[in-house]
Amino acid sequence: MKGVIYSINRNATIVDLSHQVPRHDIEAGAFVLCTSYRYFPVGTIHVAVVDPGVGTGRHILGLSAGGYYFLAPDNEILKYIFHQYDPEIVFQLNDQRYFLRPVSNTFHGRDIFAPLAAHLSNGVPLAKMGTIVNNYHRGTIPQCSINTNQITGTVIYIDRFGNLITNIPGECLRQQNFTIILGTLTIENLSNSYADVSAGQPLALIGSSNFLEIA
Repeated sequence: MKGVIYSINRNATIVDLSHQVPRHDIEAGAFVLCTSYRYFPVGTIHVAVVDPGVGTGRHILGLSAGGYYFLAPDNEILKYIFHQYDPEIVFQLNDQRYFLRPVSNTFHGRDIFAPLAAHLSNGVPLAKMGTIVNNYHRGTIPQCSINTNQITGTVIYIDRFGNLITNIPGECLRQQNFTIILGTLTIENLSNSYADVSAGQPLALIGSSNFLEIA
């Protein structure tokens, strides 16, 4: 993919967002993207190719949201972006003039996503590379449940260190005394850092993504 991009735009700057997303794990890819994209300069083109449906009839989406561009398969990997911004215009990128030829049925990252991103970086607008689409997979965001004396959440991502990241926002926990229950594990209150307990002991803290994390 990088070679294709550089062959179209030699001045491009390419940054690998992550090599830690498990194969075909759309949920993990969606989480990594949504917690990372905003730390890049406005105008950055984010290409998310976690694509177990490669070679099928699934659409390829392109949109602008929050000052950034996103290119991805229509498989809910952009669901957090849709939830945060609710973009008015989404394109199906289907103009084959901007694809690499021939197109492999097993490597759309190289033959479709990479050239589309490169042409976009060269100033070709999304509207020229595709058509507006209204029927696409927005996905659903797992929400925690907040009651008077209880907050119930779920683990939405496990990082490469084995830390369990939940969907409970940090602001729900900062000024309360509570007990955290995960299966048979019970943790009293929050830690400030991973070093607050002895090696091998579990802890809970608000992680860098601002969600409750069990480590």
